[in-house]
Amino acid sequence: MNIDSGLAVPKDRQAVVVHLDTGDSIEGDIFMESSGSGTSSHQKILRFLSEGARFFPVMTASSTVFLNRTAIRSVEVIIPTGPGTVFFPHLLMHTVPVTVDYKDNSTLSGQLMAEVPPGRGRLSDCINIPSSFLSIYTGGKMYYVNKDSVVKIREADKR
Repeated sequence: MNIDSGLAVPKDRQAVVVHLDTGDSIEGDIFMESSGSGTSSHQKILRFLSEGARFFPVMTASSTVFLNRTAIRSVEVIIPTGPGTVFFPHLLMHTVPVTVDYKDNSTLSGQLMAEVPPGRGRLSDCINIPSSFLSIYTGGKMYYVNKDSVVKIREADKR
């Protein structure tokens, strides 16, 4: 059966490592809807994780698996560098140094990043944004953390 490629919906491919609540990790590519100019990779990933069907495909080196969004602990993305790469939006990103405690007693420390209006940069403002995932930057990587996998978040010491 031939499918008219003119009807195919363009997709943006993103390499990720998906960390599941079970402790397993799956490395592969996700496919996000292409959107108009002005939408950053960061915004596309957040939209992909927060919207859509309950199960989504991840193409691994050997097969395609479908993951349940509710079973995701975090999604790890290496921040691309180089000319012409726009990962973050041109909007003001507020950062707060935090430590995230997961249900399995593991932790993740880094910079919580959130698009919040001026004057709304408290930690409580940043973690209560409508998205189902929080954005934590650490070690050249962005971790999109499922809020349902988090027990607590604490602001890092300001020393």
